[in-house]
Amino acid sequence: ARGCPAGCRFCIKHVSYGRAVRWRSPEHVLDEIEALVALGVRDIHMYADLFTVNREQTLGICEGLISRFGGIKGKRLRWTCNSRVDFVDEELLQAMARSGCWMISWGLESGSDAMLQRMHKGTNVALAERSLRWAKQAGIMNWGYFIIGLPGESEETIRQTIALAKRLPLDLALFHIAAPHPGTPFFFEVVENGWFRPGTRWEQVDMDRS
Repeated sequence: ARGCPAGCRFCIKHVSYGRAVRWRSPEHVLDEIEALVALGVRDIHMYADLFTVNREQTLGICEGLISRFGGIKGKRLRWTCNSRVDFVDEELLQAMARSGCWMISWGLESGSDAMLQRMHKGTNVALAERSLRWAKQAGIMNWGYFIIGLPGESEETIRQTIALAKRLPLDLALFHIAAPHPGTPFFFEVVENGWFRPGTRWEQVDMDRS
Protein backbone atom coordinates (compact mmCIF):
# COMPACT_ATOMS: atom_id res chain seq x y z
CA ALA A 1 0.00 0.00 0.00
CA ARG A 2 0.96 3.62 -0.41
CA GLY A 3 -0.31 6.53 1.63
CA CYS A 4 -1.86 7.03 5.05
CA PRO A 5 -5.09 8.82 6.01
CA ALA A 6 -3.58 10.26 9.21
CA GLY A 7 -2.51 13.89 9.46
CA CYS A 8 0.73 13.80 11.49
CA ARG A 9 2.37 17.21 11.02
CA PHE A 10 5.91 15.84 10.81
CA CYS A 11 5.31 13.06 8.27
CA ILE A 12 6.86 13.18 4.79
CA LYS A 13 3.77 11.56 3.27
CA HIS A 14 2.29 15.08 3.18
CA VAL A 15 4.84 15.77 0.45
CA SER A 16 4.39 12.52 -1.46
CA TYR A 17 0.74 11.52 -1.19
CA GLY A 18 -1.27 14.00 0.85
CA ARG A 19 -4.14 12.00 2.32
CA ALA A 20 -4.50 9.69 -0.70
CA VAL A 21 -4.29 5.94 -0.05
CA ARG A 22 -4.03 3.13 -2.58
CA TRP A 23 -3.54 -0.59 -2.11
CA ARG A 24 -3.24 -3.74 -4.18
CA SER A 25 -5.33 -6.88 -4.06
CA PRO A 26 -4.28 -9.63 -1.62
CA GLU A 27 -3.94 -12.00 -4.59
CA HIS A 28 -1.33 -9.83 -6.31
CA VAL A 29 0.64 -9.45 -3.07
CA LEU A 30 0.48 -13.18 -2.38
CA ASP A 31 1.61 -14.07 -5.90
CA GLU A 32 4.70 -11.91 -5.47
CA ILE A 33 5.41 -13.41 -2.05
CA GLU A 34 5.09 -16.88 -3.55
CA ALA A 35 7.68 -15.94 -6.18
CA LEU A 36 10.04 -14.78 -3.42
CA VAL A 37 9.55 -17.98 -1.45
CA ALA A 38 10.39 -19.96 -4.58
CA LEU A 39 13.72 -18.08 -4.65
CA GLY A 40 14.46 -19.12 -1.07
CA VAL A 41 13.23 -16.03 0.79
CA ARG A 42 11.89 -16.93 4.23
CA ASP A 43 11.60 -13.56 6.00
CA ILE A 44 9.76 -10.59 4.48
CA HIS A 45 9.07 -7.02 5.54
CA MET A 46 5.71 -5.80 4.24
CA TYR A 47 6.90 -2.38 3.16
CA ALA A 48 4.04 0.12 3.27
CA ASP A 49 3.31 3.52 4.76
CA LEU A 50 0.63 1.80 6.86
CA PHE A 51 0.35 -1.94 6.28
CA THR A 52 -2.97 -2.29 8.11
CA VAL A 53 -4.61 0.70 6.41
CA ASN A 54 -7.27 -1.60 4.88
CA ARG A 55 -8.47 -4.23 7.32
CA GLU A 56 -10.04 -6.49 4.67
CA GLN A 57 -6.91 -6.41 2.54
CA THR A 58 -4.76 -7.25 5.55
CA LEU A 59 -7.01 -10.15 6.54
CA GLY A 60 -6.99 -11.37 2.94
CA ILE A 61 -3.20 -11.42 2.91
CA CYS A 62 -3.10 -13.22 6.26
CA GLU A 63 -5.60 -15.86 5.14
CA GLY A 64 -3.67 -16.35 1.90
CA LEU A 65 -0.37 -16.75 3.74
CA ILE A 66 -1.92 -19.45 5.91
CA SER A 67 -3.46 -21.32 2.98
CA ARG A 68 -0.39 -21.09 0.75
CA PHE A 69 2.43 -21.47 3.27
CA GLY A 70 0.85 -22.89 6.39
CA GLY A 71 1.21 -19.75 8.45
CA ILE A 72 3.11 -19.97 11.71
CA LYS A 73 2.53 -23.73 11.84
CA GLY A 74 4.09 -24.21 8.43
CA LYS A 75 7.19 -22.23 9.47
CA ARG A 76 7.97 -21.56 5.80
CA LEU A 77 7.64 -17.79 5.98
CA ARG A 78 7.95 -15.07 8.63
CA TRP A 79 7.16 -11.42 8.13
CA THR A 80 7.16 -8.00 9.74
CA CYS A 81 5.31 -4.76 9.06
CA ASN A 82 4.57 -1.29 10.40
CA SER A 83 1.26 -0.11 11.79
CA ARG A 84 -0.60 2.44 13.91
CA VAL A 85 -2.26 1.70 17.22
CA ASP A 86 -5.62 2.96 15.90
CA PHE A 87 -5.58 0.73 12.80
CA VAL A 88 -5.57 -2.69 14.48
CA ASP A 89 -7.87 -4.75 16.63
CA GLU A 90 -7.41 -7.91 18.66
CA GLU A 91 -8.83 -10.23 16.01
CA LEU A 92 -6.68 -8.73 13.27
CA LEU A 93 -3.49 -9.04 15.32
CA GLN A 94 -4.23 -12.67 16.09
CA ALA A 95 -4.73 -13.37 12.39
CA MET A 96 -1.45 -11.63 11.60
CA ALA A 97 0.36 -13.75 14.18
CA ARG A 98 -1.13 -17.00 12.83
CA SER A 99 0.04 -16.10 9.32
CA GLY A 100 3.65 -15.63 10.40
CA CYS A 101 3.93 -12.01 11.56
CA TRP A 102 6.57 -11.90 14.28
CA MET A 103 7.15 -8.17 14.77
CA ILE A 104 5.31 -4.88 14.22
CA SER A 105 6.93 -1.44 14.13
CA TRP A 106 4.63 1.13 15.72
CA GLY A 107 4.75 4.91 15.28
CA LEU A 108 4.14 5.88 18.91
CA GLU A 109 5.97 9.24 18.91
CA SER A 110 5.22 10.46 22.45
CA GLY A 111 4.05 9.48 25.91
CA SER A 112 2.20 12.79 26.26
CA ASP A 113 -1.39 13.02 25.07
CA ALA A 114 -0.94 16.78 24.75
CA MET A 115 2.01 16.29 22.41
CA LEU A 116 0.14 13.67 20.38
CA GLN A 117 -2.75 16.10 19.97
CA ARG A 118 -0.46 18.96 18.97
CA MET A 119 1.26 16.85 16.29
CA HIS A 120 -2.18 15.74 14.94
CA LYS A 121 -1.28 12.12 15.56
CA GLY A 122 -4.88 11.04 16.01
CA THR A 123 -4.02 8.55 18.76
CA ASN A 124 -3.45 8.60 22.49
CA VAL A 125 -1.44 6.80 25.13
CA ALA A 126 -4.33 4.52 26.11
CA LEU A 127 -4.62 3.24 22.52
CA ALA A 128 -0.89 2.52 22.45
CA GLU A 129 -1.07 0.53 25.66
CA ARG A 130 -4.09 -1.46 24.47
CA SER A 131 -2.84 -2.30 20.97
CA LEU A 132 0.69 -3.28 21.99
CA ARG A 133 -0.73 -5.46 24.74
CA TRP A 134 -2.94 -7.20 22.17
CA ALA A 135 0.06 -7.73 19.90
CA LYS A 136 2.18 -9.17 22.69
CA GLN A 137 -0.64 -11.50 23.74
CA ALA A 138 -0.87 -12.71 20.14
CA GLY A 139 2.84 -13.56 20.19
CA ILE A 140 4.05 -10.59 18.12
CA MET A 141 7.11 -8.57 19.12
CA ASN A 142 6.73 -4.79 19.41
CA TRP A 143 9.15 -2.18 18.04
CA GLY A 144 8.28 1.35 19.13
CA TYR A 145 9.30 4.54 17.32
CA PHE A 146 9.40 7.79 19.30
CA ILE A 147 10.20 11.41 18.36
CA ILE A 148 11.89 13.85 20.71
CA GLY A 149 11.84 17.62 20.13
CA LEU A 150 8.68 18.43 18.21
CA PRO A 151 7.08 21.85 18.88
CA GLY A 152 5.68 21.99 22.40
CA GLU A 153 8.16 19.46 23.77
CA SER A 154 9.42 19.99 27.31
CA GLU A 155 11.54 18.10 29.79
CA GLU A 156 8.33 16.82 31.36
CA THR A 157 6.87 15.47 28.09
CA ILE A 158 10.21 13.83 27.28
CA ARG A 159 10.10 12.12 30.66
CA GLN A 160 6.54 10.98 29.91
CA THR A 161 7.75 9.47 26.65
CA ILE A 162 10.59 7.63 28.35
CA ALA A 163 8.18 6.39 31.02
CA LEU A 164 5.78 5.10 28.36
CA ALA A 165 8.58 3.31 26.53
CA LYS A 166 9.53 1.56 29.78
CA ARG A 167 5.92 0.72 30.59
CA LEU A 168 4.86 -0.71 27.23
CA PRO A 169 5.56 -4.35 26.26
CA LEU A 170 8.31 -3.26 23.86
CA ASP A 171 11.07 -5.47 22.55
CA LEU A 172 12.81 -2.58 20.79
CA ALA A 173 12.55 1.19 21.18
CA LEU A 174 14.01 3.76 18.79
CA PHE A 175 14.13 7.46 19.63
CA HIS A 176 14.43 9.97 16.79
CA ILE A 177 15.30 13.64 17.11
CA ALA A 178 12.65 15.73 15.34
CA ALA A 179 13.77 17.03 11.94
CA PRO A 180 11.56 19.27 9.75
CA HIS A 181 11.34 17.59 6.36
CA PRO A 182 10.77 20.21 3.63
CA GLY A 183 7.14 20.42 2.61
CA THR A 184 5.62 19.09 5.82
CA PRO A 185 3.43 21.23 8.11
CA PHE A 186 6.16 20.89 10.74
CA PHE A 187 8.69 22.37 8.30
CA PHE A 188 6.55 25.41 7.55
CA GLU A 189 5.93 25.94 11.26
CA VAL A 190 9.68 25.98 11.82
CA VAL A 191 10.21 28.46 8.98
CA GLU A 192 7.39 30.77 10.04
CA ASN A 193 8.70 30.92 13.60
CA GLY A 194 12.33 31.45 12.53
CA TRP A 195 13.56 28.39 14.42
CA PHE A 196 16.34 27.54 11.97
CA ARG A 197 19.83 28.40 13.20
CA PRO A 198 21.51 31.37 11.51
CA GLY A 199 23.52 30.37 8.47
CA THR A 200 21.42 27.37 7.49
CA ARG A 201 20.42 27.04 3.87
CA TRP A 202 16.74 27.31 4.79
CA GLU A 203 17.00 30.97 5.82
CA GLN A 204 15.96 32.07 2.35
CA VAL A 205 13.31 29.39 1.87
CA ASP A 206 10.50 30.30 -0.51
CA MET A 207 7.34 30.48 1.56
CA ASP A 208 5.06 30.24 -1.46
CA ARG A 209 3.35 26.88 -0.95
CA SER A 210 1.58 26.84 -4.27
